[in-house]
Amino acid sequence: MLHKITAILKFISGKNIVAYILGRFKIIRRCYSAYSKLKQSFRGLPKNIPDERTTFFKSLPTDLALKSLEKDAVFLGLELPQVIVTEIQEFSQNTLLAQADGLTHFYYSDVKNGYLPDGRAMVQGIAINPLACNAIQQIVNDPVLRLVVEKYLGYSPTKVSSLLRWSFVLEIPDKVRMRLNQGNIYHYDVGEFNSVYVNFYLSNTDKYSGAHAMFNSSHNHKTPKMLFNYATQPEEFLIKYYGKENELIIEANAGFGFIQDPYCYHRAIPPIKDERLLLQIQFA
Repeated sequence: MLHKITAILKFISGKNIVAYILGRFKIIRRCYSAYSKLKQSFRGLPKNIPDERTTFFKSLPTDLALKSLEKDAVFLGLELPQVIVTEIQEFSQNTLLAQADGLTHFYYSDVKNGYLPDGRAMVQGIAINPLACNAIQQIVNDPVLRLVVEKYLGYSPTKVSSLLRWSFVLEIPDKVRMRLNQGNIYHYDVGEFNSVYVNFYLSNTDKYSGAHAMFNSSHNHKTPKMLFNYATQPEEFLIKYYGKENELIIEANAGFGFIQDPYCYHRAIPPIKDERLLLQIQFA
């Protein structure tokens, strides 16, 4: 009996079922933040004291960023140095990529008009080891960026993951894209008890080339049906509920970045003109 219980607990932990069910509720996220902060204080973890000599974001207005995240679920205005943008672009074109399932490996140069030479369609190309890029490591460990993340979460994140992803121009149904984890239908993320994302465009991006779209303040205002049902919602329903004026399409040049609360409704618009390169860092 004991080994069966242990197996069940391992299964639940491995699938993040508990976080998927409970993480969508703000009161749970706040309790998790308070618990994590208390646990870290007992352990005596050192505080993050930003060193401006080692940051890309010396002028980042911390208080404004936090207020914007609390109110709108997003802070716009990060900017990477051009040399860092170029380094990551070159890395992405020479590192091994994979589809979301991890079964198909290829290089950026192998993809022509969304297809591999053998005819397989490639919706996206995800770098298998993004931290092999020194520039990405520097962004992940940037002290000022970390300070904003820690203040918003309420604790020092213990899980950090990086995703460097090409989104290719390809005409396929939305449901197929979602199965391939492209996130093109409006949804909110519930994989962790609490988290925050930092995103950077590494190619010039507009609504025709894979721009990120979201509804302002949708991390705080959800109906019971939104909370107890699937995390996805039709765009028409969200426009009617939140108002078209609160839909934000983030268009910017390569190097532009933004911090986002992933519990807001957001999506990646499928590129129809130019491919998109995006770096996404999740802190949880």
